[in-house]
Amino acid sequence: MQICLVSNASVYTDAALHSLLAYPEIQICGLVKCTAVAGKRNDWRAYKDLFLRSGPLYAGYLGAVTKPAYRMPHVPKWKSMRTWAHSLRCPVLPTNDASAPQTLDFIERCKPDLILTVHLGQILNAAFYERFAGKTYNIHPGKLPIYKGPDPVFHAILENEQAFTLSLHESIQKIDAGKVLAETTVVPEKRTVFRTNLDLFRKTGKLVASHFLGKNDCPPAPDDRAPRYRSWPSNGDVLRFLARGNRL
Repeated sequence: MQICLVSNASVYTDAALHSLLAYPEIQICGLVKCTAVAGKRNDWRAYKDLFLRSGPLYAGYLGAVTKPAYRMPHVPKWKSMRTWAHSLRCPVLPTNDASAPQTLDFIERCKPDLILTVHLGQILNAAFYERFAGKTYNIHPGKLPIYKGPDPVFHAILENEQAFTLSLHESIQKIDAGKVLAETTVVPEKRTVFRTNLDLFRKTGKLVASHFLGKNDCPPAPDDRAPRYRSWPSNGDVLRFLARGNRL
């Protein structure tokens, strides 16, 4: 099975790739590295918007898991997307826009059986789904539809959840609304945003194998709680989160 993986480069993406490649049936035929910081921008204004939105502490956390130069000692070293591409002998495309025409053309040239988005902080637009309808899937570190949005682990910890879910779902234009195909749950030893996310993304291969390789060992479980979308944490959210004794 040939997969084109679309992601912001991060320690979480690295963990997902390691878990996928534990299955000989899975091959990575292309990598799209989304370099945008906010929206489709990667300039100083994008960093300013990030600081204004979520504050310096959360921005620092994002830097520690996405930028090797800012990696903290407790964060494992990870391979860059270019290093992964070299070791996998597959092409890689850096882009600020995962839905740009040249990105779509690149993905098509990779001839994937499916497209998998992992830790992608960008909304795909209609053109992407018009080109790849029915072939695009997302790995979401939250129980769906209870925890929709870009950082479900942060909000789940804030709401004192003890168990955390990784979901594989169909990717459609409506955010985090596609059918859930597989899920698995972890109870982390260290209930921090970083450690919990890392534990979850390490299960990526297990979910893909469950659904696409016929393992069928990660069925989604029903949950009658109301669906809710939670946006990026604000600086106030982060301060409240830390005041309760939680850690990023």
